[in-house]
Parts: sequence; structure tokens; C-alpha cells
Amino acid sequence: MLNNIDLKLKLKIMYILTIVLAGGFGLAMLIAPAFVMALFMMPPQDLYFYGVAAAIWTAFGILAVLGLIYDLHKYMPILLFQFIYKLIWIFAVFLPNVIIDGARFDTIVLLLIFILFIVGDLLTLPFKDFFKKNK
Repeated sequence: MLNNIDLKLKLKIMYILTIVLAGGFGLAMLIAPAFVMALFMMPPQDLYFYGVAAAIWTAFGILAVLGLIYDLHKYMPILLFQFIYKLIWIFAVFLPNVIIDGARFDTIVLLLIFILFIVGDLLTLPFKDFFKKNK
């Protein structure tokens, strides 16, 4: 069923999710870091490192806007980059820390959002095309 959905529509959905969730959350983190930390019950953080995540997520949102306005296919690497870093975060950061310290509310929310994107990327990205050799 999902294979019958047009690639352009799937890309639009993923770009919109990126704009709303990554871009919106990143922007909120930049504008009101204390509010976001309190809302998600995050422990105190170094605002410089926190700001790096906020800036990156905001940049993803901005690039996704460009993907919607211009060539949908040209901006697919944004989705691939997000797919890869989310998998790395789950296996290299989330799981080891959950095993040692247990999960917090903010990390569970982040994990669920990441899983949403990972599934969306798996259903959207034409992985076989990424590995085709140029002639």
C-alpha cells in the first residue's frame, strides 16, 4: 500500500514533519531554552551544547522549507542525514544510558519522535537509488 504512494507526496510529508517537529522544536529551544527544558523536564544543561542541537534542528527545518519550495529530490540528503544520526543516537547514546541510568521523560519523547522519523525515512527514501553507480 505504501509503495503505491507517490515519492513526491512521501517527501512532502517528511519535509513538513521536519519543518514542524525539528524546525519548530529547534527554534523553541533557541528562543526559550529554559521554557523547553522545564516543559520536557530536562535536567540543567550546558547552553552551548544544548544550543548546538537547537541550531542543527532549526537548520533542518529551514532546509526542509527549501525542499518544499524547490526540487523535492535535491533535498533528500537532509532526510538521509537525519535517518543516520537518529540511528546512531539510539544505539550509541540512548540505549547505553537507559541501561545504566534508566529513561527520563524527555529522552522517551525524543526516542518516540526519532522512531517516527526513522520509520518515515525507511518508507520514503529510495535507498537502492543512493547506491547506484554513476555511468
